[in-house]
Amino acid sequence: MVALTFVSTITGGLRGGSFVYATALVNRQMRYDLFNSLVEQDISFFDTTNTGEITSRLTTDCETMSSTVSTNLNVFLRNIVMLLGSLVFMITLSWRLSLVTFIIVPVVGFITKVYGAYYDLLTEKTQGTIATSNHVAEQVISTMRTVRSFACEKREARKFQQHLDETLNLNKKKAIVYMGYMWTTEFCDNAILIAVLFYGGHLVLSGKMTVDNLISFLLYQMQLGENLYNISYVFTGLMESVGASRKVFEYMMRKPKILHVGTKKTPVNGEVKFDSVSFTYTSRPNNPVLQDVSFTVHPGQTVALVGPSGGGKSSIVSLIEHFYECDKGCVLIDGNPVADYDHEYIHQKIALVAQDPILYEGTVRDNIVYGCDWATEEDVLNAAKIANAHNFIMETEKQYDTNCGEKGIQLSGGQKQRIAIARALVRHPAILILDEATSALDAESEHVIQDAIAQCSKDKTVIVIAHRLSTVENADQIIVINKGRVVQQGRHDDLLEQDGIYRALVHRQLLGHSSSKIH
Repeated sequence: MVALTFVSTITGGLRGGSFVYATALVNRQMRYDLFNSLVEQDISFFDTTNTGEITSRLTTDCETMSSTVSTNLNVFLRNIVMLLGSLVFMITLSWRLSLVTFIIVPVVGFITKVYGAYYDLLTEKTQGTIATSNHVAEQVISTMRTVRSFACEKREARKFQQHLDETLNLNKKKAIVYMGYMWTTEFCDNAILIAVLFYGGHLVLSGKMTVDNLISFLLYQMQLGENLYNISYVFTGLMESVGASRKVFEYMMRKPKILHVGTKKTPVNGEVKFDSVSFTYTSRPNNPVLQDVSFTVHPGQTVALVGPSGGGKSSIVSLIEHFYECDKGCVLIDGNPVADYDHEYIHQKIALVAQDPILYEGTVRDNIVYGCDWATEEDVLNAAKIANAHNFIMETEKQYDTNCGEKGIQLSGGQKQRIAIARALVRHPAILILDEATSALDAESEHVIQDAIAQCSKDKTVIVIAHRLSTVENADQIIVINKGRVVQQGRHDDLLEQDGIYRALVHRQLLGHSSSKIH
């Protein structure tokens, strides 16, 4: 007995420890597979899916799946083995009483099926409300300055509480359903026990069974009932896993609409051609963004895209970056479809500086070499100098080891722009895209950025989305975009002589109606 107790203790500890490690292993692998699938998705997926929902799937749902599956599997396997052993002994003791016991199995099976389906539905809805509340929290925390400036702290707290209440109400329903299920199964278990007692007593009185065997049968039946109870409890946990896993596996198995299967790595000279391109965002299928757009940017040219807001300028940039596929037509780089190029290679040759660039938590150096692990210290310094960033970086206490803070919060708008330009230049791109890179800056910062743009434009194809006349008028070519179409093309002086949108925009700016911007 002492030996059995010792062995039981050792094996129990090993089993428990193994399942704890298995839980961590499953959670790690599941989160990695999901994250790996997410980063491969097309940009349109992120246009239509909330960040909070994605984060919830990566954290809450994966944790629910891994912990409940691993823990419940441990309990499930132990109880299945004990249940099968009890069944063998019960049949050996009395096949008649065993048949009476099994009469209730179809009823319990039907109840379990109905309960499982409804509990699964409630769990899926619960995970959805958790994802929504996570999205609300993420949105508020990431925009805390705006919330504070409008004194909306209590309003946002109430909104968050409403979403938490939705989750609580669903959990209340789950608790009621679970309570009803346990009452039903307990009733069935007790009903069978009473039936076995009556019928077993009859068998004893008729001499077909001994009292000892009846007592043994009842003990095994009680053990069987306990095992079924534990399995029922496990079943509830497994239903939670099923509900949580549905969205996780949906994201994990989702095939991106844009597959980066191109292999071309030929030298890029910098020619960009739009050949009868039409494009519509999947989130707005009834609103065409670009319609039959055609133009050519020759290597080494600086081209300005101008026009009213919402005309399609940023969409042109997104297509050059291959964030989306054209509905019609083709985007060509040096005469080759952009999709034919190797994904990593072409994004070394095309660099984008956005209107509001994102910097990551980390040092200035880390942000400049982001995606360019091969860049040397000399490359970093040269890029920073051309971008007019070197001087202000050297004035900081830790220089290139200065932490930028989350989303570059430790830096000013002009400083972030210059680091973003350095990040673009460090990869020695053939095509540099500046998406309204100076629109949100003050006059002094704009002047510094303009100097940086002038320096980095040498020997590169530069595509500028700009509202500033000082940037536009020096471009080799100006392309005017309005309502998704190219309505004018040419140099500044030539377009001023034409009676069109460009001249109207310039005159509006010169008259002071738009401060210093072309709208």
